[in-house]
Amino acid sequence: MNKKISYYVGNQALAFSDVYLLPAYSDIKSRHGGQIDTKTPIALGAPKLNIPIISAGMDTVTEDAMAETFALNGGLGEIHRNNTPEKQAELVTLVKERVRVMEKNPPTVAQSATIADALNLLEKRHRGYVIITPKENFTGDFIGIATSRDFKAASPDTSIAQVMTKLSRLVTVPQGTTLQKAFQIMRQRRIEKIPVINKSGKLIGVYTTKDYEFIQNHPNAVTDSQGRLIVGAAIGVQEIDIDRAHRLVRAGVDVLFLDIAHGHSIYTKTMLKRLKDKEKITTPIIVGNIASTEGVKMACDIGADGIKIGIGPGFVCKTRNVAGTGVPQITAILEARAALSRHKNPPPIIADGGIREPGDVPKAIAAGADSVMIGSLLAGTDQSPGDIIKIDGSLQKRIRGMASKGVFEDRKKIGETTTNSNLYTPEGRETFTPFQGSSQQFINEYVGGLRSAMSYAGVHSIPELQKAGLIHVSSSGANEQGRALS
Repeated sequence: MNKKISYYVGNQALAFSDVYLLPAYSDIKSRHGGQIDTKTPIALGAPKLNIPIISAGMDTVTEDAMAETFALNGGLGEIHRNNTPEKQAELVTLVKERVRVMEKNPPTVAQSATIADALNLLEKRHRGYVIITPKENFTGDFIGIATSRDFKAASPDTSIAQVMTKLSRLVTVPQGTTLQKAFQIMRQRRIEKIPVINKSGKLIGVYTTKDYEFIQNHPNAVTDSQGRLIVGAAIGVQEIDIDRAHRLVRAGVDVLFLDIAHGHSIYTKTMLKRLKDKEKITTPIIVGNIASTEGVKMACDIGADGIKIGIGPGFVCKTRNVAGTGVPQITAILEARAALSRHKNPPPIIADGGIREPGDVPKAIAAGADSVMIGSLLAGTDQSPGDIIKIDGSLQKRIRGMASKGVFEDRKKIGETTTNSNLYTPEGRETFTPFQGSSQQFINEYVGGLRSAMSYAGVHSIPELQKAGLIHVSSSGANEQGRALS
């Protein structure tokens, strides 16, 4: 592989526009084929991603819709924390409920419930059926199933037991039946749900044709051990975040982001120790943001499962303007990787901020990142929160940094901060960004750019790309292809 550039050129730190990936001999016949593998770790103990891209934990970027889209494509979404712990946990649950190989926690109602009770439950569970149990507490015993078709058979105040399909008439499969086999049975019997029971007749799960078809249509999706989509979520360092962390873990979150502007601080150290030692949280925890060798070493020493790198490179971040603080992103990544070079099992590095075009992703990885986090670019796509509005004839969506005045005021309302508003200096801007269309198309474009870069560099995997060469270019070199024709 080619030798890397140094962290600095002279005394100058390097940003994305200062470097190019160096082309090398390639035996890759198709950038879309199986010779290229884009799997990568995001945190120690967390499932690997199939693409090295994460949607940022910003309230104008990632809620359940964006997180679902990324997980289905092999990435990850970080649900923002500008909401109550209860609401954030609900958003995580929505992602986890989207699809699974087998539903091991099916929606249940007692036989005394009404159709209205079942419908109220399904507003949260989104499963299209309920399992009917003899008592309120579900212990595996059940007496039937009711589906969307049954709910329409009588008035809402009708007992669910009157419209359900009784257990004696149900088609079931024994524990150990594969999803493929269950689907064949459902297709033969023209049914859409099939309970799975053990030798004692207890219900252990439900297979559905919808889940099967969804899985077949998204072969690159990243799932947990139960076949559910993976999802991440942000927490802070306030007392409310202890409750937030526990709620998120109960909801099934796969990784927590201990997400504050200056991660190289006593707040990070204190909170991480409390979560792991006192609160006994075993879910992987990524800490950030950090932009120094000492900060990376501290994160590693205190047991961070992943490290988020980047202070100030983001489009809506004003830290460099307000505080005069930061490190250009390529140098920050290079230094972070060097700081971890002697560790046998170092936490993965996430490069957060500064991505402006597809070619920046492979540059970040070649500098040493395991994955990248993207925020502002995604705020203008269809799966981000917020409405599309027309301003001066063009379609726009709102975007704001998580250190903006508006976010600060929202956090005060839910008890996230007690800082006097008059003393708060925003380090994030609030603005509008052009509507970019499909989030799916965005992912396709950026993954396509990454695979193309890997082909040019002659590398087959993310670890190989991390060893590829970068060259420093002058300002003229950076813009050579943009010169006007003579």
